[in-house]
Amino acid sequence: MAGLEGKVALVTGAGGMRGVGRATALKLAANGADLVISDVRREVEDLPPAEVRMEWNSIQSVADEVRELGRQCLPLYADLGSSDQIQEMVSDAVAHFGHIDILVNNARAIIGRDKVPVTELEEEVWHHFLDINTTAVFLCTKFAGREMVRQGNGGRIINIASNASKQASATGAAYSSSKFAVLGLTQASAMDLAPHGITVNSVCPGPINTDRMSYWERSQAQDRGITQEEFRAQIVQQAGESTPLGRIAESEDVANMVAFLASEEANFITGQAYNVNGGILFH
Repeated sequence: MAGLEGKVALVTGAGGMRGVGRATALKLAANGADLVISDVRREVEDLPPAEVRMEWNSIQSVADEVRELGRQCLPLYADLGSSDQIQEMVSDAVAHFGHIDILVNNARAIIGRDKVPVTELEEEVWHHFLDINTTAVFLCTKFAGREMVRQGNGGRIINIASNASKQASATGAAYSSSKFAVLGLTQASAMDLAPHGITVNSVCPGPINTDRMSYWERSQAQDRGITQEEFRAQIVQQAGESTPLGRIAESEDVANMVAFLASEEANFITGQAYNVNGGILFH
C-alpha cells in the first residue's frame, strides 16, 4: 500500500497471538509504518489456552516481530476503561514519535458473559461492553483526532466493528448495541474531521479465527467435557460451512482491509463500514 512510509500507527488490542491487532500491526509495518501498540494486562485465566502454553508475551512479543520487519515499535499497556490511561497512551505515543497518522480502534471486551437473554443481562456487563467497545473508541478518536488536527497533515481512523454492528442476534444485546454505536460514531466523526483531511471508516468482520478468549466457549467446553480449543475448532468448522466462501475470516483478511483504508489509495473514502465476512451479510 502506498503512503505508509514515515507514518505512525496506533493499534489498540494488539497483544493477541492470533488477533486482528497483531495482524494489523504486522501488515502496517510491512508497508512502512512505525507502530504504537497497546493492550490491557490480563490475568492467566483471561488468556486463550494456546497463549499460556506457548508463553506468549502479549504486546512485547508483537513489538519484537515489528522490529524484525525493520520498523520501530512502542508497546504500551493501557486499560481502555480509563479515560486517563487512554489520554496518557496517546500522549506517550506523540512524545515518542512526534506524531500519530493512523489510529486503529481494534480492542474489544472479552465476550461470553454477555451471551444471555436481555432479561438476564447484568447491568455491570452491559456497562463494561459499552465502556470498552464504544466509549474507548470515542475517547481514542477524540484524543488522537486532536493530535491529527494539530499536526495539520490529515490522518486515518479505522474502527473495527462487526457484522453485529449491522444485524443483531439473540443473546447479543450488549455486544450488538456497543458495535451498532461504533458505526454511528464513525459517521459522525467522519463529518467532523473531514475538513481536516482525516478520514474515519469502519471494518465489519464476521466470525474470525483468532482464538481470542471467550468465557462462553470456555463454559460450553467444560459442559461437554472437552478442551476449549476442541470446542473452538467445532465452532470454526460449523461457521465455515455456513459461509458462502467456505471458511471464516483469518485475522489477515481484516488487516488487509485496514491497510487499504490507511493508505493513500483510500484518501477519498470516509464514513463507510466495509464487510469482511465471506458473504454472510451484504449490507
